[in-house]
Amino acid sequence: MTIATRVHQFLNEQQIPYSTVTHSPSHSSAQSAIAAQVPLQKVAKAVILKDDVNNYLMALIPASNRVRVRHINELTARDMSLATESEVNKRFTDCENGAIPPIGQPYNMDMIWDNRLGNTTDLYLEAGDHETLIHIKQQAFQKMMTGTLHDDLCSTPAKSVKEGQ
Repeated sequence: MTIATRVHQFLNEQQIPYSTVTHSPSHSSAQSAIAAQVPLQKVAKAVILKDDVNNYLMALIPASNRVRVRHINELTARDMSLATESEVNKRFTDCENGAIPPIGQPYNMDMIWDNRLGNTTDLYLEAGDHETLIHIKQQAFQKMMTGTLHDDLCSTPAKSVKEGQ
């Protein structure tokens, strides 16, 4: 597996230019960044949230950060919490477990993204497996995120996480 089928179709239909970067197997966005020798702040990870009536929201944040769920609740006027791994796996059936692409449109999922992702020329996204990243330019990211809410959604990076080069 490389790019999840739905993500591949979406990128092609929307004419989003991209390339792929392969790396050794990893189990998190942070590990993918390190394996691919990409700075953590350039890797966008997806955090899946849900409310009490099972409406889902994908928060896109840098791999080096942690999402502030309370802040998202304030912004969206919803009571969101982290979705369980089982719930996430049921929504992303064309992806390997735990390798969620931070692109909500192919999965009919609303998104919100952190402003930090708008401050880098290149972004890397999980592709749907544990060995591939999708590389896109900022202009392509902005095209994908047109009309999507964004704000400062993260805490500061964890000091114990080492960034890639």
